[in-house]
Amino acid sequence: MKNYIKKLAFVAGVIAPTLAAAQLPQPVNPPSTAGPVTSVGGILGLLNTILTWVAYIFWIAAAAFIFYAAFLYLTAAGDPEKVKKASHQFLYAVVAIVVGLMAYGLPLLVQNFLGGH
Repeated sequence: MKNYIKKLAFVAGVIAPTLAAAQLPQPVNPPSTAGPVTSVGGILGLLNTILTWVAYIFWIAAAAFIFYAAFLYLTAAGDPEKVKKASHQFLYAVVAIVVGLMAYGLPLLVQNFLGGH
């Protein structure tokens, strides 16, 4: 019993205050007043970054749709309704690929429209 009390006293006296001190909030630096975009080049860079992420998301969605359509075709077993659903899923994959390709081409189109080089 004495050993248990010694361990409890150690936890209460040493470890608990250490853990509580670790929870103190850290000082926060004030945000800068300058925005992320300061020029036309900054707008194009931000647009390029956003559209690159959009393209990645659509490529992943297209791959998922293709795998799902293949799964539906394999499990259709000649059922016309399931084959129709699988062909619609494949169509969605093609649309996702087209949107992904457009996301890569749109920054160049905007850059040419704004006259940036």
